Amino acid sequence: MFEKKDQPAWKGITLVLVGVVVLVSGIYIGSKTQDKKTVQNPVKHEQSKEKTNEAFKLSNSCEIWLHKDIEDETDAEQSSVMLGTVPKGLLNKTQGEIVSYLKDKYPDKNIESIGEYEIVLSDSNKDGNSEQDKSNKDDISKANKYTIEDDNGYIGLYKYDNKGKRKLIEKTHVKVDSLPKAVQNDIKQGIYMNSEDEAYSRLEDFGS
Repeated sequence: MFEKKDQPAWKGITLVLVGVVVLVSGIYIGSKTQDKKTVQNPVKHEQSKEKTNEAFKLSNSCEIWLHKDIEDETDAEQSSVMLGTVPKGLLNKTQGEIVSYLKDKYPDKNIESIGEYEIVLSDSNKDGNSEQDKSNKDDISKANKYTIEDDNGYIGLYKYDNKGKRKLIEKTHVKVDSLPKAVQNDIKQGIYMNSEDEAYSRLEDFGS
């Protein structure tokens, strides 16, 4: 009969060491993978941040246009007014900074588009007034009356309906600040008339 030989002790030790090496290798690989992800994420964040901070690069001849919606308008050219060209200070600004400038400069206008050579704004609504301004001007006590008022720096003729809602019915190219100071104050307060004939007759006086 053969006697059963004992397994050498070194084989057991070897198995233990192999197990430890495998375990340590797994932990190391997992740690490096996590470190790689951690490094990549800040890089993506920095790239996104740099893209956001890039200058929009407006042309130094970029024009700012105002598109106006006028009821029964037949001449398309009259619905667009050039406000000027962009200031040099905007040429190296980001799109966000350009938007902030336009909102501060033209608070009652909507920004329709921003391009390298053209920026397009529009009136806040078809009557050429913001909703807040329009609501402030509605007054039932003025029902069915006509009034000559300041329309964004120009003389405008308005009509109040039977519910006191105010509506712009005639735009002019007469600047309020071109008139005598006393007349400017009257227009800013509103010059009221009871009939359409009286209103247009008074409006013609300012255009003569």
